[in-house]
Order: sequence, then structure tokens, then C-alpha cells
Amino acid sequence: MMLRILPLSLAFLSLLLIAGCAEGPAEFAAPQQRVAVEQVRLDKEEARAMINRYRAEKGLGGLTISRQLTRAAQRHSADLARHDKISHAGSDGSDPWKRVQGSGYKARLAAENVGAGQRSLHEVFRGWQKSPGHNKNLLLADATQMGIALVTDPGTGYGTFWTLVLGTPM
Repeated sequence: MMLRILPLSLAFLSLLLIAGCAEGPAEFAAPQQRVAVEQVRLDKEEARAMINRYRAEKGLGGLTISRQLTRAAQRHSADLARHDKISHAGSDGSDPWKRVQGSGYKARLAAENVGAGQRSLHEVFRGWQKSPGHNKNLLLADATQMGIALVTDPGTGYGTFWTLVLGTPM
């Protein structure tokens, strides 16, 4: 019986963590078009190093990159781009927990940050740090892994769609 309650409790905890990062898109819209959308790039190792430096400053352990969490992040960024929106809800009604599970990741903990319109990793990271809910996710003490993705589409209003997924396996 404990095993059935534990996953549900953890799923609920994760949804609470995710719910804290429901800031509106205006906070994450790029103030100016400094760089063409086609020129925006994501270096996953640079992202991991940047997040780990920030976590270390707060006395927290570093994260490793998970292929499964990266897959979940990539799929969500692609979905956001297809629908030109910023949301934690997928177009199929999925939530971050379901997307993480759908990637094959057996999570004990999962949380998601999204952003749209930022023209660099540094810009989206600063936005996440300034957002209480997103910052809380960056600083989850129990998180051990991450996946991050960027999808660009110059034909959309935002142009860039970022997703960071943090997790801890069972």
C-alpha cells in the first residue's frame, strides 16, 4: 500500500512545484530583437555548467544531463513552437509529470521551467532566476538530473521556446 501512495504523493508534490512557476508570458518575452531567431543556439553543457554554478553558490549539488529528460524538454519545446504559446500544459492536455513519464524516465521528482522569446541562454536563465517559481525549481535540493531544449521558429510570435526539466530518478 505504501508503494501506491508514494508515487501519487510525489506526483502531487511535483505538480505543486510546477504550479509555482506559472508566471505569464510577458515576463519571459524578449524586450528587443537583438539576435535573429535563426542565430539563437543552445549548448547543453554550457547550460548545465551555468545551472550547476548557480546551485553551487547556494550550497547545492550539481546536475547531470539525462537523455530522457532532454527528450521530454525537446518534445515540449516543439509543442510550444507548433502552437506559438508558453505554457506548462501540452496541446494534448499533458502536464510536466506525464511528459517526463512518457519519456521513459522513472521519476521520484520532476519539475519544469519554460520560457519563450529570449535570445540567449543567459537571458532565459536570468528570467528563471527572477521568477520565484522557476527559481525554486532551479534550486530544488533533491534534483540530480536535468534536460534542456530550445526550439526556434521565426514564423512564430515568440521565435524561441525553451524548456528545462529537472528530475530525480526512483
